[in-house]
Amino acid sequence: MTGDPWAVLVDRHWTVAPAVVPAPPPLTVGEAYRLIAKASVPFRAGTRFHVLPDVHFDTAAGRIRAPGHLLPGTADADPDAYRERLGAELAGQGWLLAVDQPLFADFASWARVRDRVTALWRRVGFPVVPVGAELVFGDGVTRADALARDSHHAVLAWVLRGRLRVDAHGGPTLRVGPGEAGYWPAGLRWTETVADDCLALLLRVPGDARLPVDAVHRTVVELAAESPAAEDTVPYLPLPDPAGPVAVADPLARATTAVRQLSTATDLTRTLRVRWAARVSAGGLEPVPAPRDPARLAAGQWVCRTAEVVRMPDGRSRWIWAANGHAFTVQGAAGRLLRRLRPDVPVRVDDLCGTDEDGRPDAGALGLLTTLHRLRAVEVTDGPEPPAGKEG
Repeated sequence: MTGDPWAVLVDRHWTVAPAVVPAPPPLTVGEAYRLIAKASVPFRAGTRFHVLPDVHFDTAAGRIRAPGHLLPGTADADPDAYRERLGAELAGQGWLLAVDQPLFADFASWARVRDRVTALWRRVGFPVVPVGAELVFGDGVTRADALARDSHHAVLAWVLRGRLRVDAHGGPTLRVGPGEAGYWPAGLRWTETVADDCLALLLRVPGDARLPVDAVHRTVVELAAESPAAEDTVPYLPLPDPAGPVAVADPLARATTAVRQLSTATDLTRTLRVRWAARVSAGGLEPVPAPRDPARLAAGQWVCRTAEVVRMPDGRSRWIWAANGHAFTVQGAAGRLLRRLRPDVPVRVDDLCGTDEDGRPDAGALGLLTTLHRLRAVEVTDGPEPPAGKEG
């Protein structure tokens, strides 16, 4: 496929109407199934609560709260093996396995999806609140959750195999097949039906003006919990005298003052800026994969940049940098190091960082490079290919 795969979606349908457009998926069937199988392992032992990834299993008769062996296991080597076993155990009954937030457990998969949607965000703008992801695998089941209320999110759905049918209440019916993406804007009510062993990746894109308010509220609550107004115990006070003056309980009054102060404090605005930089670098896909364990970089090693580093000013001579969903602050001459780190162009660590009088890489530059490596924005490489005829 040539050209911009998002052109038709953006120019004709974005925020306006449901649509199906040609769009190669960012994951293969095998990659998606491995994510589903990996997420299912702890759920085979029993129901888990308040954890991510989260796994749900439904049949045409309803949700099975503890699906256990009905989830993929070690004997189910691929999606066809799992489907055949499940078909026999359920006697042909429809089924649907859904995994909420499966991507952050595997950096490579997460990064491919992030790169694909970043191309879309560059056209329509980056989401200011997180984008959720879900993998669904099933046949012969209709989900009607979104019929109950207008959605606060638009949905972007890639079908990897099978068919996904979306019936919008009062609107069109979308039929999405392999190699296509379905899109339906926020504010709709709809049902989703999986057929022919459908395997699909769904992204839920924020589309309601109230969502940023919720995000700021959560940030204020987090910061207020760290303030002196937050005590270790919940206070219990005697019943006030009904004949006395009406007043707000002192602990609540202190909390109110703390929240009011935070709403205009530089701590809040800076925290929001840092999170925005991190979100842009993640393409909105949160949660994000954790940094890898730090490695010791040394002179003579070759490195190259493999991910975009988002840069936003943070006061005089100070910047917020973010890569792969993680943000940190730099200052001084850090920009020179980044300019020399060109995408996929190997450079030696000592050439990049400079050396001290003992021939060791500059400690400050090496620390910054180590941070970029830990965030997977930089990779160690074998160095440039030698010119033809110059091999040693």
